[in-house]
Amino acid sequence: MCSRLRLCLGVFALFSLPLAPAVQAADSPTRKPLTSDERSALMSLLKAVDLAQETDVVSDANLSWETHVLKAGNEVGYVPFRLSLSALADAVKSAAMYVRVVSRHDGYRSTEEDSSIREWILHGGTLPARPPETMTIGAGEMPIGGPAVSSGRRSISAPAEASAVLAMQQRQFEKEKAAAEAAKRRAELKQRDPFVFPFEEYYFFDVKSHVVERAIGVPPGEYDVFIGIIDRARAKTSSATIVRHTISVPDFWNLELRLSSLMLVTGVRTLASALAAKDQVEHPYTFGRAEVTPVSKPIFTTDDVLSVVYQICNYGSPDADVTAEYNFYRTANGTRTLFNHTLPQQLTDSDLPPPIAWETQGFAMQRVPLHQFPSGEYELEIVVRDRLTRSTARETTTFTVR
Repeated sequence: MCSRLRLCLGVFALFSLPLAPAVQAADSPTRKPLTSDERSALMSLLKAVDLAQETDVVSDANLSWETHVLKAGNEVGYVPFRLSLSALADAVKSAAMYVRVVSRHDGYRSTEEDSSIREWILHGGTLPARPPETMTIGAGEMPIGGPAVSSGRRSISAPAEASAVLAMQQRQFEKEKAAAEAAKRRAELKQRDPFVFPFEEYYFFDVKSHVVERAIGVPPGEYDVFIGIIDRARAKTSSATIVRHTISVPDFWNLELRLSSLMLVTGVRTLASALAAKDQVEHPYTFGRAEVTPVSKPIFTTDDVLSVVYQICNYGSPDADVTAEYNFYRTANGTRTLFNHTLPQQLTDSDLPPPIAWETQGFAMQRVPLHQFPSGEYELEIVVRDRLTRSTARETTTFTVR
């Protein structure tokens, strides 16, 4: 029989209204004209991705990929990702990377979308503005120092007391409502061109680590993501490495209770100030002043603390009554058995931000020490129940204890 985790269990919550894209066309970093090496590398990547999109043939290189899907503003899903470059450590030093997102409909990839970047390279004209590649938590939407209270390295074995919930600073509801309605009107006026890729971007950087992080912003739907990498100094004498992944962005805007992806993290901390736009692109897991550090691999020891961050979307209010349950299952020989669970976390109006027309979301964080977990494979299932809407949402993630 399983027992509840009681002592040394820290529960922390940081909540916000819908997160608006922080990088807009007006304040995006200015694009520099392409050098001859950069232009050659980018054209090689465009051609290589074209071929991969047409033939479904990608490279043999094992570039592991990790991604999360979150809810942002203006009905755009925010998809930060981490791509391992370990397999290219000796082959690519000065990287050119191209990311293309292609729509899928009824299980088939679209053949009608084309590249605006290629059009610009070949025919000139206005430089395409960088699409939104991050989110921000506005001032007052998260207590100063709140995330820092809940941060901790994986070696920390004793988190704070159980059931500690960070207090939200009070916001002016009418002001937020007016801002959200204005954003919705702007979104309705700007319809996406169905004949261009919903997202594409290029990046030039020197490879200083084995992991590169970037983000994608796309509406709800299913997509194929193509990523091409080549050494821009040897673009004419080397071949591009192409990988493909399929992602699905749920409709977070249909008013149904939903959870975002579960992010296993080493900690969350508050920065002194938000990053500049030119730096934000390389740090997609920094939301305004909140910096989230995902684990490189979901492998822990019994001395570690498991920390998970996620969004609760579209809960009812006023008189919110949300319960979050954390169930841990152990998997062995194909059998999934309930191992343990936490005491339910109760969230009310005093913990959650006020909604806008029954639409909002809040970030929640839970930390659980693993000293009671024997070595093995585990699955964390988070179940959130909303009393007002009588809705239930759940999400899972897996991890290993060694």
